[in-house]
Amino acid sequence: MTQLTEKQQAILSAAVEEFAQRGLQATTMEAICSAAGVSKRTLYKHYATKEALFDAVVISLIERIQPITTIQFIPNYDFEVQLRHLADSAVSLLSDKDYIKLSRIVMIESMRCEAQADRLNNKFSQCEAAMSLWFEEASRAGCLGTFSAPFAAAFFWGALKRLTFWDQAIRWQAPLAEADLDAFVDQACQLFCGGIKYVTQQQT
Repeated sequence: MTQLTEKQQAILSAAVEEFAQRGLQATTMEAICSAAGVSKRTLYKHYATKEALFDAVVISLIERIQPITTIQFIPNYDFEVQLRHLADSAVSLLSDKDYIKLSRIVMIESMRCEAQADRLNNKFSQCEAAMSLWFEEASRAGCLGTFSAPFAAAFFWGALKRLTFWDQAIRWQAPLAEADLDAFVDQACQLFCGGIKYVTQQQT
């Protein structure tokens, strides 16, 4: 986790709000100074350019994702219990207001130009690879049946994002209530595991 000084944190928080409201291109360093309550000298001391400040925002988003990437699959342990733990951790992140706000900023910049999208994809590639590793290990343990690890990972993460992230990030809907999130995670895990069992039985 990146250690920030009090002023750096104030600058970063101000940048997140400005970027979220105006976008990277329309945001000025002067506006960030004013919102953070710091001088230009202090701002440029920590962040030489607006792009460097945007990179700090990206790092903040990546650091929020990293705890999920450290969850390891445990062979010979109940698959559905492990899947539920992974889903709970993911949903907790995906429904977090700060995570959604940071994600909007990054998505807007990715859509703005191809070069920026490529640069951001490179930054997030390690996280994406780590999030797929759990399913690769589950596949090697025989827990995914005939489904490939890439397909299972895409199906799982896509399902969770559909109800806990995209509507909130794109359509600005209110986050689901905790009880609804729990019920959704239960149903998603049951459907995922039940589907694997059904297909496996049909093939034997």
